[in-house]
Amino acid sequence: MGAGRDRYQYLLAMLLETYAPPWDFSLLDTGNGYRLEQWGKVRLARPDPQIIWGPSLPETEWAAADARFEGKREKYPWKTNNKIPASWTVNFGSTKLRARLTPFKHTGIFAEQATNWDWMAKQLGTGGASKKPLQILNLFGYTGAATVILAKAGHFVTHVDASRPAITWAKENQKLNGLSEKSIRWILDDAAKFVAREIKRGKQYDGILMDPPAFGHSPTGKTWKFNKDLPPLLANCVKLLTPAAKFMLINGYATNSSAISLNNILEDSMGSRPELHGNIEYGELCLQQKNQRLISTGIFSRWGTGHK
Repeated sequence: MGAGRDRYQYLLAMLLETYAPPWDFSLLDTGNGYRLEQWGKVRLARPDPQIIWGPSLPETEWAAADARFEGKREKYPWKTNNKIPASWTVNFGSTKLRARLTPFKHTGIFAEQATNWDWMAKQLGTGGASKKPLQILNLFGYTGAATVILAKAGHFVTHVDASRPAITWAKENQKLNGLSEKSIRWILDDAAKFVAREIKRGKQYDGILMDPPAFGHSPTGKTWKFNKDLPPLLANCVKLLTPAAKFMLINGYATNSSAISLNNILEDSMGSRPELHGNIEYGELCLQQKNQRLISTGIFSRWGTGHK
């Protein structure tokens, strides 16, 4: 972008994003390669290879976990100490989210994203009856936490994911919150191909978020590689922004790219739309445990026109 850099304000790349959400999640402790988390009424011990330090809480607190993920177990990777329902509800403010134990250690909810949910709400303001709903595109939307939160705020969300089971789960969250079937447009497709078709159709969005994996496959078997495929996808997404666009948000997990890398490609892509002005922020997403210790969970870069 060259001199165009002067159009943006930047936060340092070492920004640590934490958020104390009004919800049923808390990081109780970390240590010896595991997180001890409270998800509503269910306490879980889940592995995290970056946690190379020792725990702060006594062993009795860890032993009280309802389930512990042990991936080497042949029949079922979770070792349960208490009976856990097939699924249960975790409340984020007024939003209800469906959680369940999965074979790949996740619960269907990524707690660190709460800070991005809050940030997007500030960029968008309130839609609904008094204002025209804004058009939002959620790529790699997974189980739809962000989709449902934005739809509850009165905006219309197009949710794209390559996994049919993930979309089915996201639809459960839609129903759980009493949202109209018309509040969300569900798309089972490859994200890059869908965006290319939207450009040809002349479609535009007021906000776009994406949470691409480090590696994955489309419904047709096409391979996705983060470092190779993200830059052209992001460049195309910027073409879809309306003249009054509010935000562009990128998350990254389990990738060898840095937050600075995400910032650089976002900066380059936004340079193709010099009429759009806003702030770029980038850094690490973190969770904070009870004793104030932080753990890094991913990286982000985001451009927005509203509040920080």
